[in-house]
Amino acid sequence: MVALSSCQAYEDLGLNQPLRDTWLTELPEGWDYKFFHGRGSNSREDVINLDVVDELYGLTEKAKAKFRWAISEGYDYIFSCFPDLYARPERLRDCGFRNHSYFGTTAHNCPGPAYCQGGAGFFLRTDAAKLVADSRESYLNDDCFVSGILRQHGIIPVHDDRFKYLGPGPLKSNDVVSNHLSPVPGGYTREVMLGEHRRWLESLSVSPVSD
Repeated sequence: MVALSSCQAYEDLGLNQPLRDTWLTELPEGWDYKFFHGRGSNSREDVINLDVVDELYGLTEKAKAKFRWAISEGYDYIFSCFPDLYARPERLRDCGFRNHSYFGTTAHNCPGPAYCQGGAGFFLRTDAAKLVADSRESYLNDDCFVSGILRQHGIIPVHDDRFKYLGPGPLKSNDVVSNHLSPVPGGYTREVMLGEHRRWLESLSVSPVSD
C-alpha cells in the first residue's frame, strides 16, 4: 500500500487533493492508498485518523502508527511517503522493491549512517515495518528514526537512485520513479503537483537508436 503521512491542515489547504487527481488514480490493481492524519481530523474514505498528534513534531509517532495500521490490515509491503511526492505507479510496481526489506534513495544529512530519504518515498516489508512500529523509542526526524531502529536489527537501507529528492522528475525518456516536490522554489503547491503530472503526460519516449 501507499501510506501517506499528512494532516488536516494539508487537507484544508487542498494539498492532498492533487495526488487524488493525478498519480494515485493510476495505482496498479491490488494496490491501495491511505492518507494518515492525527487526532481531530475529519473523516474521509481515504483518510485514516490515528491517535497521535497532527503536528510536525508528531511525525515519528504517526509513522509508527500508520505502520501498525497497515500491518493489521494484512499488507505485505508499505510505500511510505508524504503528499509532496509525485510518483509513477507503474514504476513503483516494477522497481524491484520485493527483493528488499528497506528500499529507497539513501541520504547522510542526519548524524549517523545512511537512511532512506522519506521525501522521495521508501518501501518497507512489513516484518521490517513491525520492528519500527513496536519500538518504544521516538524522536523528531522520522527518516533517521526508521533507519536507526532497523540497523539495530541488522537491516540496512538499499539505495536506488531512481527515487529523487531533488529531481529530475519522472519522464517517459528516463527511469525516475518518484520526485520530492517541496525543494522547488516556493515549496510544494497544488500547481507544482499538477505541473509535474503534466510534464509526465507531455513527455516523449526516446526510441532506441538502431545501427
